[in-house]
Amino acid sequence: MSQKMLYCFSFAIASIMVPAYASQNVMSDSNLQITLNYPDIVKQGNSFVLSSVIKATADQVSNITITVSSPELEIAQNKFFLDKIAKDSTFGNDFKAIVKNDMPDGTFVTNIEVEYFIKGYFDSQPVKHIITQAFQFNAESKPELTFDIQTPSNAFAGEPFSVKGTIKNQGTDAQNIQIGLVSSDLDLEGKKSLSISSLASGKTSDFEFMVQTQKEVGAPKQFTIHLNGTYADDSGKTYPVDNSFNVYVRQRGILEIGDANGIWLGNFFIAPVVGVGTIVSSVIGFFYFVWHYKNKKKTKKKTK
Repeated sequence: MSQKMLYCFSFAIASIMVPAYASQNVMSDSNLQITLNYPDIVKQGNSFVLSSVIKATADQVSNITITVSSPELEIAQNKFFLDKIAKDSTFGNDFKAIVKNDMPDGTFVTNIEVEYFIKGYFDSQPVKHIITQAFQFNAESKPELTFDIQTPSNAFAGEPFSVKGTIKNQGTDAQNIQIGLVSSDLDLEGKKSLSISSLASGKTSDFEFMVQTQKEVGAPKQFTIHLNGTYADDSGKTYPVDNSFNVYVRQRGILEIGDANGIWLGNFFIAPVVGVGTIVSSVIGFFYFVWHYKNKKKTKKKTK
C-alpha cells in the first residue's frame, strides 16, 4: 500500500471513530493544520475519544509530535508521533481519555501542543515550530435539560392554541422524559402531555402541545401555565422539570372574527379581530359609494 493511500485510509478510520455529537476545533499555522474532534459533554469516570487529523499545507514537514495534557484527564498514551507527511495529505489519530472521578461538574481545560520541523529552501537544517492551544471541555455527572418555550402571548377562551419548544440536554444521557402543561387557574384540554424515551447528551428535541381552555374564564387577564415533569439518568434517579409562562386569555366577542394575538400599548391590549358589524358597515358603505357615484354621473349627463 502506498504512503498516500495509507494517509487516506488512516483519515477515513479516524473520521468513522469521531463521536456522533462533538465539537470541532482547528489549530494551525502556515505549514500545518490539526483538526480536533471531541464530545461536547464528558462524564466523570467515563472514557471518551479525542480525535486528531493532521494536514500538511507546506512541503518538507517532518517529525510531528502531538501532546495532550490536562490534570483532569487520565490518558494512557498522550503523545502521537509522525515522522513525515506530504503536502495536502492527511493523517488521523485517536487519543483515548478518562475523566477523573473527583472532577466536579463544570468546565475544564485541555492543552494541545504540536511540535514539528520544516526545512525551507534557504535552511541548512530543518527548523522547529510549536503550536499550542487550550480547549475547553464540559464535565457533567447527570442529565441537565433546558427548555426553550415558544408560546402565544394571547388566546381566546375555549379555542385551541399551540405551545411549541425545544428541549436541549446539556448533561449526560437523559431517560424517560415526561412533561406536561398544568394550570391552577385554567382547565386545559387537548394534547397537553409528552413522553420521550431518551435524549442523548448534547442532543435536542422539538415538541408541541395543542390545548384549549374552558369556554368561560371570567375577566380577561394573564394566566400562568406551568410546564412540569420529570426525567431520569442512567441509574434511574429522577430529576424535576419546572417551567412557567403567561398567556393573556379573554372571551371572543359574538361578532368578532380573527386572531387573538395582538399587541400591548401601555396598559391597553389591541387584538387584530374585526367585528362582523364593522365588516357589514364597510360593505354597505362601499355599495352606497358606488350607487352615489353612478347617480352623480347620470345627473351630470342630464345637465349637459
